[in-house]
Amino acid sequence: MNRVVGGVVLVGLVMATGMSAWAHSEHEEHGAAAESASAAPAAPAEESLTGEVVDVFCYLSHGADGLGKGHAGCAKKCIKGGLPVAIKVGDQLYLASMADHTAANAQLADLAATQVTVRGQVMERDGQHLISISTIEPAQ
Repeated sequence: MNRVVGGVVLVGLVMATGMSAWAHSEHEEHGAAAESASAAPAAPAEESLTGEVVDVFCYLSHGADGLGKGHAGCAKKCIKGGLPVAIKVGDQLYLASMADHTAANAQLADLAATQVTVRGQVMERDGQHLISISTIEPAQ
């Protein structure tokens, strides 16, 4: 009896493993089809933006008090601490990253609350804007 039960359990495990592998392969096939059907968009051209380096958390939570020279010390501390950093151009925030896909915090922290001109690829999706920075200069 134990051999029969053991055999049934073994057959069940083999069938379950086979079904799981089949389902996973189906998912991969559909995923690959979906990926090839929605071709990746062309890389955006580089643009220059001039605006204030801001700590996103303070900007969103403190309103006008989260901007400008009066907030520079706090913004530097927050950016150095790893909070998101952005370039505020007019009424638009551009989240900042570096062109090599690293955080821009180290490069922008000491420039908090100052005007800079950054160059890089600008992207937008679902209402969010990002600049992948290749160069940073003080604004003139």
